[in-house]
Amino acid sequence: MMEPGSYVSRYVEGIPQSGIREIFHEAMKYQDVIHLEIGDPDFTTPRVVIEEIYRAMLEGYTHYTHNAGLMSLREAIADYYARKYNVVFDPESEVIATIGSSGGLSLTLLATVDPGNEVLVPDPGYPSYIPMVMTARGRVARYKLPEETGFEVDPGNIVSSVTPKTKVIIVNNPHNPTGSVTLDMGKLEEIISYAHEKGIVVIADEVYESLVYDNARFRSLAELSNYDNVVVVNSFSKTFAMTGLRLGFVLTKNRKLVEVMTRMQEGLAACAPAPVQAGVVSALKRYDEIVTPLVKEFEKRRDVAVVELRKINNISFPYPRGAFYIFINVREYSSDSRSFAKRLLSAKRVAVAPGAAFGPSGEGYVRLSYTNTVDNLREGIRRIREFLEEQSTARG
Repeated sequence: MMEPGSYVSRYVEGIPQSGIREIFHEAMKYQDVIHLEIGDPDFTTPRVVIEEIYRAMLEGYTHYTHNAGLMSLREAIADYYARKYNVVFDPESEVIATIGSSGGLSLTLLATVDPGNEVLVPDPGYPSYIPMVMTARGRVARYKLPEETGFEVDPGNIVSSVTPKTKVIIVNNPHNPTGSVTLDMGKLEEIISYAHEKGIVVIADEVYESLVYDNARFRSLAELSNYDNVVVVNSFSKTFAMTGLRLGFVLTKNRKLVEVMTRMQEGLAACAPAPVQAGVVSALKRYDEIVTPLVKEFEKRRDVAVVELRKINNISFPYPRGAFYIFINVREYSSDSRSFAKRLLSAKRVAVAPGAAFGPSGEGYVRLSYTNTVDNLREGIRRIREFLEEQSTARG
């Protein structure tokens, strides 16, 4: 007889639950919680996008598509990158539609990682990289993004973390959980060039690519399309506030990778949801009309959150220039971010994500997501300030 639980793959049985979800689930036990922990826009998908998806369903887009996605969608994605970044991708052989960016990241890792290969992920960084790497039979390794540099990508930190086992480097820009944005293309190309010489794939996770503020021009690694080791992963989840509709995509000049991922997607999921694919084709043609108001709203919320947080003593955070997160150093109050987040939730009904969920370097921080209303942001941060003042008083 086999021991109970022995049917579970040894590669995946140790996959941890995200600390973000831990707090989110805990928050469900309470009433009147102000949710600042989840990276999910609070507003509904713009009506024009919903209408296009609904129209597509009525027109019969309820069946399988090509495993790589509708050609019309792949053409629309390629057109978008040509307009915005002046780069050319062949929609037939260099673009694949996926089930969200999670599908794109997972497919890329499965297509590039052999058992035992190391995948370098940012620390702090997106928690879901860990199960994705483990599922691909890879080993997680980390490179640091220090607060002193504003959590921006530093080529030196990445290069010094590379070992003979390194097969993939993940660069997340704009960055979750810190809101940093690396705009220096020289820095980015230094990483790509070094990786290319070493035979290392660089995955650019750019799901917040549309959420960059202060009139800054984002620099996508798609612009370095002359390198065949670059894989850009993006999504419509944040761009069109449609996280539950699950549509992302992958771009790369490495046509062999696209071919392999297309075949893999056939076995894993067949294709991304057909009506969502068809609906987004039309939505992409109205990109500015749809996205500009969303970006302005997030920028307003960012500004409000920064003003309110600066009223709190003994915390620090880098000024966020992208995504919709602020990574707050609370080490003056606690070195255990999970305990801190749970106590804040219990005492003040405010949910924030513990920094430890984002890797060892995240301990002592909490992530605040400004995906809530301005009024709720103000009230939530007021409660945080009150909580910290009470902590200081209790310590004497």
